[in-house]
Amino acid sequence: MAGRIRITVELVDAESGNQVWSEKFDRDANEIFSVQDQVVRTIVSTLVGRVIVATVEQSNRKPPNSLAAYECILKGNALPWNEPEGARQATRLFAQAIELDPNYGIAHALLGMMLSVKWYDSFDTDETMPQRALELARRAVELDSNESTCFSILGQMYLSSRSFEPAIQSTQRAIDLNPNNQWNVADMGIIQIYLGQAKLALNYFKRAREIDPYFDPPWYFFHLGQAYTSLQRYEEALATFELCPVQTPRVLALMAICLVKTNQAARAADCAKACLKICPAFSISKFLSKEPYKGAAEPDFLKEGLALAGLPA
Repeated sequence: MAGRIRITVELVDAESGNQVWSEKFDRDANEIFSVQDQVVRTIVSTLVGRVIVATVEQSNRKPPNSLAAYECILKGNALPWNEPEGARQATRLFAQAIELDPNYGIAHALLGMMLSVKWYDSFDTDETMPQRALELARRAVELDSNESTCFSILGQMYLSSRSFEPAIQSTQRAIDLNPNNQWNVADMGIIQIYLGQAKLALNYFKRAREIDPYFDPPWYFFHLGQAYTSLQRYEEALATFELCPVQTPRVLALMAICLVKTNQAARAADCAKACLKICPAFSISKFLSKEPYKGAAEPDFLKEGLALAGLPA
């Protein structure tokens, strides 16, 4: 937009390739000097805490035996996982890291996560993927029992298989290992949604943002909106879904439910059409088959809303 400027600031761990912190600043062009001051203040106020978190993880992490494997992890972590090509390349790199160093725990965990995400986001993928992903995550914690990310990913894999107690235990272990890791805390929030504890999930998501005010991975806003939807706070859910960087079929499906529930039938129908345009194979039954809710009340609620929005059974 004419007359506007955008400054993007990123702090990246040079060794792991993980993004520690990022922020975008949008301002009018005539505010260039004031925004420079704000950037400096924000970096100073955020940097210390983020470096402490990264240092704790680094001190506990088991180093790889292969520098080449380590480089694969760096490259894979730097890719945009929410984009198809980025996800494919990251998956290939994590698999390559395991080939180079079969004892590299985090490589197993990350490959498991990529397989799980591919299965979750697609409606035509191999149904053996969740078990393969779980096996990789289990192997990861066997290889590196001090890496909180391995335990957090294992918790998500257990969740996908509806093994709720192991999911909680693994994710709590991740938090115990590093309570200041915002990813681990947010992962516990995801689990709480599926346990029917959406209000508690919001507390975990809030805590993650307290640790890092700029924490916003692509999945964060989807699950935050999902929690609001479960609590029937539809306007807040819709506002949150608008923050998702990509309007995926799942995002559009939940938006359609919120619109139906707020008497916006025409907009709900538009969301349903957009969902089917992106994913013609979408169906309510396939959608719900991959949503690991512990009870029946939430799936029934979602099924009703999706049907009212005009999505196929």
